Amino acid sequence: MKKYYAIKSDDYKNVVESWDECKEIIKDLKAPKYKSFQTIEEANAFLNDKELKLKDNYKYMAYTDGSFDSSTNKYSFGCVLLMNGIEYTFKKGYEPDEFSSLRNVAGEIKGAGFIINYAINHNIDELHLYYDYIGIEKWYVGEWKAKSTIAIKYQEFAKEAKKKINVVFHKVKSHANDYYNEKVDKLAKEALLDN
Repeated sequence: MKKYYAIKSDDYKNVVESWDECKEIIKDLKAPKYKSFQTIEEANAFLNDKELKLKDNYKYMAYTDGSFDSSTNKYSFGCVLLMNGIEYTFKKGYEPDEFSSLRNVAGEIKGAGFIINYAINHNIDELHLYYDYIGIEKWYVGEWKAKSTIAIKYQEFAKEAKKKINVVFHKVKSHANDYYNEKVDKLAKEALLDN
């Protein structure tokens, strides 16, 4: 697979197509920042300090993320649903409870369950769900055995949900310039302060 290497420093910006070329350039730069990408658009977004908006264009798409505050033991989620060209945002914080020991994972699970259930209630039969914590998919499809109470409940929910909706999962890298992943991360953090 082709890769693009974006390189920048105080007085230099460029995208090259090989690691060897990248290495040659960065050795002569003062404090360079560089990263590889799969598309030229992503590389250019990195060079220009821009968040890259959506690459995919499915009919129904959602992003979800969880957060945790270790000082209060509260956890939360943030979600964005893209439906018929409209962006819907959701966030919810939870007071400390029996799930707090799972930290942000509790929020990740609650968020995934919430947005899938929302889609079902709005007669959506296929949802493309983007997440950065792999358990969201693995527990849902049954590849991981659930041990915690919240993961067991999520798997029970998934069993029923699969009869009503097809969820297509997409793993995204956290804090990697993905516009909506950054947005749901921010919503989840805001939700910790809301309650």
